[in-house]
Order: sequence, then C-alpha cells, then structure tokens
Amino acid sequence: MSDHLPSIHQSDRCSYCGEPLDQRVYFCLRCAKPHKHPDSLLPASLPTYEDNETKLRTKAGPAWTVYFVYLSVIAIGSFISFEFWDEEGMEPFFLIVELSLLVTTLIFVIRFWGDVRPLIARPGIFHPAAWIGLALLAPLLLLNYGYHNLLMEWLAIEEDDYMEYFRSSWGPILFICIMPAIVEELGFRGIIQHQFEKVVSPKVAIFVASVAFSAAHFNVISAPYLVLVGVLLGWMKWKTGSIYPSMVAHFLHNYIVVIHF
Repeated sequence: MSDHLPSIHQSDRCSYCGEPLDQRVYFCLRCAKPHKHPDSLLPASLPTYEDNETKLRTKAGPAWTVYFVYLSVIAIGSFISFEFWDEEGMEPFFLIVELSLLVTTLIFVIRFWGDVRPLIARPGIFHPAAWIGLALLAPLLLLNYGYHNLLMEWLAIEEDDYMEYFRSSWGPILFICIMPAIVEELGFRGIIQHQFEKVVSPKVAIFVASVAFSAAHFNVISAPYLVLVGVLLGWMKWKTGSIYPSMVAHFLHNYIVVIHF
C-alpha cells in the first residue's frame, strides 16, 4: 500500500516522531516538536513611515554638516576680522569672511563634485524658469525697499556712518555682489539644497534650505525677506538644473540693493 503513497523527503518529516510536517505551522501536529522558528511564518512588516522632519534629521547629514561648517566659518571669520578692523573702511571685515567662505566652498565643491558637476555643466540660462525668476526679481526688490524702509521708520533706526561705505567704495561690488553670488549659490543651492532634495520633496528642500540661508545671515530684521529670496533662488536652481541662473539673480539682487537702495 505504501507503494501508492507520494514520497516524502526526510526533511519534511518530524525529526522526533517521523510524522509528515505541515509547513503552515512551525511545530509537528503529532508530537508538537518545533521544526522552524515562529517568526518565519509572520508576514513581512510594512516599512516604517518617516515624516519630513525625521528624514531631514536622520538622512540629510551631509547637508547639515556643510551648513554648520558655514556658520562656524562665518562666526570665526567675523571675530578675526574685528581684530583687524579699519576705521577708514570695511574691506578687512568682508575680505576675511568672504575669503574664508570661498576656501570652504571650494573644499565642499571638491567633496561633492559628483552632485555639483551637473549643475555647473548645464548652462540653464535659456531655460524659461531662469527668465521667470529674473522677472520676479522686480516685485521682490520693491518688497525689499518698502519692507526695510517701513521697519527703519517704525523702529526709528537711523542710517549709520558705515552705510557710506556701500556707496563710495569698490568693496561692496566684490564682497557683497560677486563673491556671495558664487559662494552662497554653490554652497546653499548647489550642495545643501541638493542634499535635502535627496531625502525630501523639492518644495520642502527649497524651503528648509531657504530658512537655513536666511539664518546664516544673522539678520533678524531681514530674515523673513531673505527666506523669500532663498525660495526664488532655490526654485530657479531646481527648475533649470543649473547653478548659473540663481547666481545671476543673486548678483543682480545684491547689486541693485547695494547701489540703489
């Protein structure tokens, strides 16, 4: 009679009593001896849900490293520059801080070259988003002018003597217009925002990078406005896939503010 029964492999029988094993349970139905681990029968667990805050905190380490290094360089550079403060001009202050940021940015560009290279290789200036971003500079600058003049009047802030420096020296063009347009765009849009985009949506990455960009200026009065500037520049970088449109917009923004406002 056994000749007509299907053959059962030895591993499919209980090692204790020899009873055929039911693979749907982890123990022998005759003698109750376990033949596999109970966990092997449990369904695979669903992936753990992570919100944006968790992703930014746990998976965006490179971006935060770059950001806090920038803050440290700005703080240390500012402290050192005050030791060489020239009462006749502000060049020493800007020179030390901007050169420190430039060297730091070059190091980070080399470190994240794989991410930065496509942004440098693609011109992007002919992309529609580049022209839209440049057009949006006009209302943004009008907002800048009205916002800051209203605050100065409301808070009774008088123009300091050092403001003459911005109108009579060559320094602002280099240190406030040209170098920040290169350094800050490579650092904040090319590296920090780009790293955020790897773990969260582009919209969230742009906003968080813009808040960080604003905070790095250490200017409480201008903070809300600088967030808007960062959002515009970040949007241009994201839509064009290039760093050049945001550099041009950054330069034009700072130039108009320094020379005309």
